[in-house]
Amino acid sequence: MKPYHTFKSISHIVYQEIKDFIQLNYKIQVSAKTSKGLEESFDILEESIKVHYYKKGTLLFQSSSTNQTYANLVSDISKKFSLNTFDEIEEKPTEIPSDVKYHIGCDESGAGETFGSMFLGCVIVDADNLKNIQQIFDIQNIKILEEHEILEKYDAIKKYCKIFEKKCNASEIDETSKNTLLDRKYKELINDAISGKENVCVIIDDYGIQRELKLFLDNLSTLGNTVIVEHKADEKYAICQAASVVARKERFEEMRNINKEFSIQDETGEKIYPGSGNAGNPQTAQYLEAFMNLYPGKELPTFVRRKWSNAQKILKEKSNQKISRFFEEWLFCIHVIFGFDAKWCFPSV
Repeated sequence: MKPYHTFKSISHIVYQEIKDFIQLNYKIQVSAKTSKGLEESFDILEESIKVHYYKKGTLLFQSSSTNQTYANLVSDISKKFSLNTFDEIEEKPTEIPSDVKYHIGCDESGAGETFGSMFLGCVIVDADNLKNIQQIFDIQNIKILEEHEILEKYDAIKKYCKIFEKKCNASEIDETSKNTLLDRKYKELINDAISGKENVCVIIDDYGIQRELKLFLDNLSTLGNTVIVEHKADEKYAICQAASVVARKERFEEMRNINKEFSIQDETGEKIYPGSGNAGNPQTAQYLEAFMNLYPGKELPTFVRRKWSNAQKILKEKSNQKISRFFEEWLFCIHVIFGFDAKWCFPSV
């Protein structure tokens, strides 16, 4: 669930009823107003939940995305007062058996990028330390975290988790389908993580898992383990967020090195860097075009995924330009040698 949840168009009377409903089960403490548009704020004590009611009728709840009390309270209020919620209440995480001894989370980084490798992260933590991992993650979407924040969380989780990782470089991704590669590498990672252990819970995002990994996970289940395959697992489970941090940290480090080693200067003298390598980032296309203009006879750098559509498009454009230049030079030679314009033979040139 998101770390905030809003209800719209709440009258003062309904707000008071909701406040009274909360006070039936929890202790609250009213806070000082922090803005002119704010009607009232209060904390739900011992539950780390803040509530803000605004004069325009918006009721805002704030807490950690992993706080189950917060998720249950928002759901109960929505049902009891028949509210049309502004934010969709997301599917609750799957209930994990209480006797699980080890929790394993999996996630990857760089799966859809044009530059650099794809990194897979896998972490395992014993049941006693799971709460320590949950306390590290107080937001739902960790993809918004900056590099220094990722490094801080990595340093925090490695105190409690055993970390496993795999790297798939650009050429590997070009040679096979991304999902087939993910299946193979995750199978290796999970095998390493669970070696010698029993009664584990494996949680992985459903990226489009194929037959090889599905059979492997099904076999784990038949051996008495818990397997959870869900969309957006990295937004529901702290253990998957930890795995995501591992993968993103490796990806950040590689892209930092790529930018140091492979910067180029265009004809104007401007330095151009590969950047994040994201397919939708204009800097990615700018770098590819500048590289091919400067080094028309060279292969693209090894960190470029050549089969990606944006790389293919630029390669095709450059190939067409070469063919066009060849014909132009050939026609010029005909003109010089024979003294006539040969373009009439090729009207489309």
